[in-house]
Amino acid sequence: MNLLESLVDQSSISRRQLESLTSFVRVSTGEIKLKDAALLASQGRTRGRGEKPITIGSYYRTVLQARRNVSESLVTVVIALRLGVIRVEDVRRLFELVGGETRELSDDEAERFTQLLNALLRRIVV
Repeated sequence: MNLLESLVDQSSISRRQLESLTSFVRVSTGEIKLKDAALLASQGRTRGRGEKPITIGSYYRTVLQARRNVSESLVTVVIALRLGVIRVEDVRRLFELVGGETRELSDDEAERFTQLLNALLRRIVV
């Protein structure tokens, strides 16, 4: 399990939305086509129509739901900043910590990172 997968349970997006959003980033950079991203989203599906791939429209709807959840989360951060529940400096440090590392983490490193993140969040949020 990678870091993002370990954090998704504490986020406002679902695992399916994480998978769709991850593949959509690949579409946005031209690495894969939208049709291929929808096919990737069909793999491992437990509900639906058996082995039949999901439609591009269904895939894109999941991407839109994930993007809306991310946007709502950012607005929540803005509200928390305006209310004084969190401080700009703390949010900046948290984002720098999370965004600064691009390499994959081992399971142990991901677990330690998650523990550190949770400790920081407990400290940051009033």
